[in-house]
Amino acid sequence: MKKNTKNRRNMPIQTAPSIGYILSPRIDFWMTGGISIIVMCLLLVYAVAQGGVVTTDKGTLIGSALVFQALINWPHFMGSYSLLYRPIENLRKYPLATIYVPMALLLGIAVAVAAGEQGAGQGVAVNQDVATFLWLGAAFYLAWHYTGQAWGMIATFSRLSHIELTAYERLTVRIGLRTLLVWHVLWGAQDLPERWLGGLHAYVSDLLSVMNVVCIFAFAAGLMVWYNVRTRIARMPDARILASWLSIYLWYLVLFFMPGAYLFVQFSHALQYLAFPLRVELNRNARQNHRGEKTQVFPWGVRYYAMLLVSGLAVFYLPEYASDHSTPFTLALVIASAVSIHHYFVDSCIWRISNPDVRRNLFAHLVPARQ
Repeated sequence: MKKNTKNRRNMPIQTAPSIGYILSPRIDFWMTGGISIIVMCLLLVYAVAQGGVVTTDKGTLIGSALVFQALINWPHFMGSYSLLYRPIENLRKYPLATIYVPMALLLGIAVAVAAGEQGAGQGVAVNQDVATFLWLGAAFYLAWHYTGQAWGMIATFSRLSHIELTAYERLTVRIGLRTLLVWHVLWGAQDLPERWLGGLHAYVSDLLSVMNVVCIFAFAAGLMVWYNVRTRIARMPDARILASWLSIYLWYLVLFFMPGAYLFVQFSHALQYLAFPLRVELNRNARQNHRGEKTQVFPWGVRYYAMLLVSGLAVFYLPEYASDHSTPFTLALVIASAVSIHHYFVDSCIWRISNPDVRRNLFAHLVPARQ
């Protein structure tokens, strides 16, 4: 049978849609999951080599990780403030995030200082009950923050790679992330004093064991989602989507075997986050460049990161010098907890990918911009 090659030559060439990116497809992958996956796998190998659950002295771990705190974790907190308070109309759009929540947290810090009883050391003492309340609020709110950011990245990279999840697929992935949230809360509740939970304290370990099994099923259900997506679109889902999803499961698996490795999880999360404010600030800078000159990304990025670094040191490190270190909870920890709570709340406001303004700011560098 003779093929109609003439008509085939006249048919328009079908080109694959261009893949959008935050910084670049490759950098996106490594920052939002690739590096984290490698680090977590190495930690799991180490845990297996040690024969199971690995306990680590947290004080030693925090001291050895101070450089990484300063270079990665603290700047990621600072990155949200420029986004929140610039432009100035955000004061009107997000009054809770810009005014009322910060005022409430500042009041909490003031109460902690005013009610503090001077210990054996020098420096500003804080009330231990108020400090504990703020610290717990930050610790448990973190579970929502981690899982919410994971879903935000999955949604973002799905949009950028032209993959639309069905309602059932979205629900399955999101339920899986919520199971991790519950696991996180129960895992943290193990360390709470028995008097705080009353009769529930005796059931925390059993509930956590149940959630271990539930999380395994959630992971398997997620694998089925990505298999179905691959079958439907006849190609593998974007690697950035898979990395965003897989990395958070690995975080909690590492915490199961190595509770003291939570700082590595913090660093992984912070590295994921930094790509997004960097892109928004780059787009904002390009929009404000009236002379039409192209922004030199590297020198501009160095200046922006230096600003985050210095402000992070001022907020998180300098208060150590003013703190009374004779008590478990210090002024520095109270300030860090308050900033963390505000950061988590801010992100729930300014990083909704369903918001057209958010998409405009985040995707303005793409032509045509994906809104």
